[in-house]
This record gives sequence, C-alpha cells and structure tokens, in this order.
Amino acid sequence: MNLFEEKTIIEFEISETGHQIVEAKINDKLLRFILDTAAGASVLDRACLSELGIEETLNVENAAGLGTSEHAMGDIKVHSIELGNALFKSPDFVSLNLDHVQVAGGEKGVHGLLGSPFFTQYQAVIDFSKNRLELLNKKIK
Repeated sequence: MNLFEEKTIIEFEISETGHQIVEAKINDKLLRFILDTAAGASVLDRACLSELGIEETLNVENAAGLGTSEHAMGDIKVHSIELGNALFKSPDFVSLNLDHVQVAGGEKGVHGLLGSPFFTQYQAVIDFSKNRLELLNKKIK
C-alpha cells in the first residue's frame, strides 16, 4: 500500500464584500462556499439540505461567532465534496442557518463556508496574490 499526495488548485472569486468564494459539488449539486479561516467548523446552510438529500439532527449547542449566537447547529454527514477535479472524502460539516451571511455571496448567495478544520485536514495554502486555494489530498495507490 503506497500513500501519495495529490495537489489540487482551485481559483476563487472575490465578492463585492471582499470574501473569497469557491465553487464545489456535494451530491452532484454545484454550491458556493466562503473561505472562512476563522470558522471552527465547515458549514452547510440549512436551507439547502433537503435539495442535497442530507438529513440533519439538531445539536444542543449553539454556534458561536459573529451574528450566530442564537442559531442552533445541526449534525450532518457529508460523504464527500468535489473541488476542481478532486474528491475529498468524509469532510466534517455542521448545518446552520446562514441567512446572515448571504450578502457576502452577492446575487448568487452562498451555500456554506469552509472552515479551519477543512484547511488543516487538507493542508491548505490560500494564495491571495493569485486568487487560488491549494489543497493536498492524500490517497492510497
């Protein structure tokens, strides 16, 4: 069994509010995510869960962060997320009502955010000079 790393490079757009946004697929649906290095979790907007066929169990904890203290989080299972040509298996996500961040996505809105655990898990490098996100995906040959 050989382990190898595959680098994936994804270009991001800068929204009118200055947020970095990438497109990704979950369950074959194209979604938009804010790159949020300060977030303690990756989040899917509760509003898109049924369209994605993802079930939610409400968590007893509330989210902590700017504008989220009154929002209940949900536990969800995301089997994989596709960024660029790469499939990243078993990423950790929670669900949350993201109405308060929709302005960051402009007219297209956002479906979620990628938080610091995702960046750590995939050894991310965010290159602001080139507007790109680099991720390492460890695979078994």
